[in-house]
Amino acid sequence: MKICQIADIHQGLGYPGTSPLSRFEDINRVLDWTADYLIAEKVDLVLIAGDCFKDAKVMFDRGADETICIGNWLRKISSAGIEVIVISGTPSHDSIAGYKILKEMQIPNVSIYTQPQIMPVFITGGPGEEDVNVACLPGLNRSSLMTQDEYKCLPPEQVHRIMTDKITQLCQGMAAQMPDDKPKILMSHLTYQGCDSGFQDLLMQHEPILTREATQGFNLICLGHIHRPQVIDSKVFYSGPIERLSFNEEDILPGFWIHDVGVSKKLEIQPYPIYSQFIETPARRYVTLELDQLDMEHVLSADLAYVAFMQEIDLKDSIVRLCYSCSEEVAKQLNRKQLEKALYDAGAFYVSEIKADVQRVDRARDNSVNESLGPLEALDKWAINQGIEESERQALAVLTSELMEG
Repeated sequence: MKICQIADIHQGLGYPGTSPLSRFEDINRVLDWTADYLIAEKVDLVLIAGDCFKDAKVMFDRGADETICIGNWLRKISSAGIEVIVISGTPSHDSIAGYKILKEMQIPNVSIYTQPQIMPVFITGGPGEEDVNVACLPGLNRSSLMTQDEYKCLPPEQVHRIMTDKITQLCQGMAAQMPDDKPKILMSHLTYQGCDSGFQDLLMQHEPILTREATQGFNLICLGHIHRPQVIDSKVFYSGPIERLSFNEEDILPGFWIHDVGVSKKLEIQPYPIYSQFIETPARRYVTLELDQLDMEHVLSADLAYVAFMQEIDLKDSIVRLCYSCSEEVAKQLNRKQLEKALYDAGAFYVSEIKADVQRVDRARDNSVNESLGPLEALDKWAINQGIEESERQALAVLTSELMEG
């Protein structure tokens, strides 16, 4: 039995890019590639572990485009006879309304759950004999419990403990209801005890936790929520996103898992051996360029050096940000527009940011700046003293005038 695990698609309009549609189209391209791969590999079952959508609450026209995109992708997979189970992700940013619409589409072979549910899956077509059972546990967060009066006044850490205990009891109950002579799979969208959450650590304080105790009764645990592919305790898998979504994911490998679930002759040792392979998707790269004083002097060293320097780095089709550190003297000679053009000339798909860390020298106070000057005159003298270019001084003056006018 061949099972695919996918999560954290986060399809949506409005990601930073060359246009509001550009990253939407990137994700759609990877979705199509993934569907073609699953069909070619003759996968039996696809588990989509939450966060299909970018934002929970969106305008109708945007939500329609995002939901239609996910619906078309599910239909493409299911039309090949592949069974698909989808759960919702984190309620605070995944669109429950989007899942309701997907459910109303009644796409053949696709089951969608926004509440806990056990799903028996019939793959081989035997009469009334399921091949595997999947316990579906959609995403939860603290706010879903805090709306209940008895929990409203409790501190966050206590709510966290209560939710974790409830999740453990729920998982144990679902595992007990599932037959022991079939593989038991848990699909959820939660943080697992002991996982590597990377940059998300600070964002996940006081979240409910999926404990080892909760997963004991399952043969395979397929999770979404953590954007970092990994395996924990040999049977707990995070797939991460199929497309990089920000610079926080610059160093991850986007993709999904294919699990081959078999039946061992030595049932008492390992009744359902699982062989897993991670499949990398053709996701767009994020690249951070960090240049120091010597690098920037090299950039300025000759005509067309901007282009020559940048073309030594593989930026082709990447989303790029440039962070440079240099002296004030070097910074004065740089032209940000030329830097940006050089990045595009080197093949960048989109230049996200050019950020400078300029070591400024101390300046003597301009004695002509005193109480007799008006705000705009004082601002202009200060800007000149700071070495700010005329175009930026004019922009500051316009903004200051607007503020003063209320």
